[in-house]
Parts: sequence; C-alpha cells; structure tokens
Amino acid sequence: MVAGVETFPRGVSMPRHHHNEGYATLVLSGSLTEVSFAGRSCAEAGHVLLHGRFDCHLDRATSKRPLQILRLPWRQDTVEGRFRVTDPDALVRLAEEDPKRASRALLTSLQRVAARDRYWVDDLAEALRDEATLRLTEWAESRGLRPDRVSYVFGREFGVSPKRFRMECRVRRAWGELMRSATSLTDIAHRLGFADLAHLSRGIRALTGRCPRDWRVAASVS
Repeated sequence: MVAGVETFPRGVSMPRHHHNEGYATLVLSGSLTEVSFAGRSCAEAGHVLLHGRFDCHLDRATSKRPLQILRLPWRQDTVEGRFRVTDPDALVRLAEEDPKRASRALLTSLQRVAARDRYWVDDLAEALRDEATLRLTEWAESRGLRPDRVSYVFGREFGVSPKRFRMECRVRRAWGELMRSATSLTDIAHRLGFADLAHLSRGIRALTGRCPRDWRVAASVS
C-alpha cells in the first residue's frame, strides 16, 4: 500500500482481493460501496473505510463522478468498518508531510456513522462471521428463504461463497486471537470450530503466508 491521494475514472470497480497490510481509505470525492469482512459499507466524501491486516474485499463505484481517495497506513487491526471525519483536507495536507502522523491524527478524529438499512444478506454475513458452527440450510429456513437462493445472492453481493467467507473470517479471527492472547493454539482451534490444530495451521498459513507458531513468536517480541 502506497500512502497518498489517488483518483480513479468514474465507474471503476475492483473484484474481491486480499491485502496483507492494514490501511485506511478516506473518500475525498465520489462514492463507492465496499464489501469486506466488516460487511457492506456505502462511503461518500468524508467517510473513512478502515481495514486491518489480511482483509479481503471488493469495491463498486456508485457515483457518476470520478472517485478520489486518500490512502493511509492503518495499524489498528481491531478497528474496522466505516467512520467519518470532519476535516478531510487537513488529513490530506498532513499526509503530504508525514503519512504516519496523518494516520495518528485520523485515529483521534474518527466518528461513528449511523448504520444504514440492513438486509438479510447483511445479517447472514454477521452470523457467518460470529457463529463458527452456523448451518446455512437452517439459517435460510429460519428466514423463509431457499438455501440455493441464499448462496446465490450472498455470492453476488460478497464475491465469495458463504462457506468460503465463513472460513476466512474464522481463520482471521483465530489469527487475531493468537496475536493478542496467550490462549493455546489447540484451545483456539477447538473453540472456533476447526477440526484440529493442523486444520487451523493450514488455514492461517493460506491466509497470511506464515504458520501460527511463527506469528506467536512475532507477537511475543513486538
């Protein structure tokens, strides 16, 4: 991720992709819809989209104007989603001098944004993210929906199947726990619904490129 202002032609969208590093996107003009582990977020001028490490998301342009954004480094893995700032121009000026300082200023100026209307696909994303043992068929039937329809709509909106989304969320949550706590890897694997420690290790290596024990060593010396 390179910090600074970027401008994209109107109508530009990006398919689902993966980021190893955390970063912040401050919308300066135009608007977009971003779909990530944090859910679906509609962002316009003054909104900030925050991404921790190893986020996966897609972006859809939603205005006829070119999209202009400011990208900044972001080191707060537990703070993600859509926020607002009152003085985007001040952050742009500060970023021209020192992107890290601008990131620190961003952290102190974030404001919560009221949630927009939710649809069942948003509820499903939240359930997949938070409930390790969720059964899609049972969830669909509880809403009076056909499982195949649920899978189709979710894939269209999130760019990935419900099964894959749940696995990636579970792996990322496990990675976060091993980085921020002393809980044993075996206990993390069991509580988050992995078949065994090997299953957890494969998932974390696939998402992050490193095995769990390497991450735990890195966390202990940071």
